[in-house]
Amino acid sequence: MEVYKITFKHHLRNGWPIILGIILCVFFPYFMAFKTNERIDVFFIISIFLFTITVVPTIVVHLNYYTVNRGDVVKYVYQEREIIIKHRGVSINFNLDDIEEVVRYMSFNFAANRSSVLPWDGYNHAVIRLKNGKKLTITSLLVPNLNLPIDAEKIIVKRGLYRLAKKK
Repeated sequence: MEVYKITFKHHLRNGWPIILGIILCVFFPYFMAFKTNERIDVFFIISIFLFTITVVPTIVVHLNYYTVNRGDVVKYVYQEREIIIKHRGVSINFNLDDIEEVVRYMSFNFAANRSSVLPWDGYNHAVIRLKNGKKLTITSLLVPNLNLPIDAEKIIVKRGLYRLAKKK
């Protein structure tokens, strides 16, 4: 049985581009001013621009994924092909055969199994729709890569620049 929940390690694994981006944006103006003997204020403007177009969207996606799956626990029992999700205090049990479809939302590079280019490329989430009509959202903060052993016809992959997860 595998048990997944959001931990500090999951935050670090997904959020390292945020930390790296902040460090680079803080030290970039000083480094460039030192290397070029130019005025530092120009490099601060460039740094703020880079921060706004790379780090801010990554922070938004990270916080969105955290709020969607905060406090959730996913247990996967291989032998019985059963998944138990504890979401907001309610436990939902289902078998892999109870899944009607899984819609996976991921970046173009992640879907093509290529290297990440943008800081948010590693973030992905899946919406599991059960035959009884329930919908469950699982983000990469909770389960790093949701590859369930189900029929390929049940899996729909939607690619995009970045996708925000919705609370279900």
